[in-house]
Amino acid sequence: MYTITPNQEYILSILNETKVMRKDQAIRLLMKLDAGITAEDAQRCIGQLRHIRKLVWKTDNVFTHPMLFHKPTDDEMLSAIDIMIDLSKQRVLSVSAGPAPFKFRFLSEEGNGARSFAVAVVQPGYESTIMAAPNDTLEGCIAILLLSERSQKDTVKTEMQHYFAIRSGGRYHYFKSG
Repeated sequence: MYTITPNQEYILSILNETKVMRKDQAIRLLMKLDAGITAEDAQRCIGQLRHIRKLVWKTDNVFTHPMLFHKPTDDEMLSAIDIMIDLSKQRVLSVSAGPAPFKFRFLSEEGNGARSFAVAVVQPGYESTIMAAPNDTLEGCIAILLLSERSQKDTVKTEMQHYFAIRSGGRYHYFKSG
């Protein structure tokens, strides 16, 4: 019988909430968890999880839980995970689903404390979903609103503390609201 390591448990705990992840994301998360982990160590960790059937590859780079293999890949979730990794200076302490319209919330270690974020993907024409979210939905959280295009920034109005993110040239660019 194979014993799951703490690093593997960490990846599985995040995968339980996100349902999908790319290999490069898992490697980056493990390297933030422990600065002594190399990319090779992280790849071996992921490979062992596949070997014991705790995860399956949907493509050469994307994996999921075995029972979710036939579900479509949630590309918005993969983008939200990229943002989580970008904003986490150290390790991710916890990830939890929702509340809608947010993909998930996460708590990131920062110095001797922690910061809480929530990520929402805002498709053009659906800016009102953010405006309809009650302001107390994310008490203590910073909302990160992933926009498809910069012009959406002017149509999103909310009292929540938030920042915008836009993907450009393979990276995310972050800017303040207002």
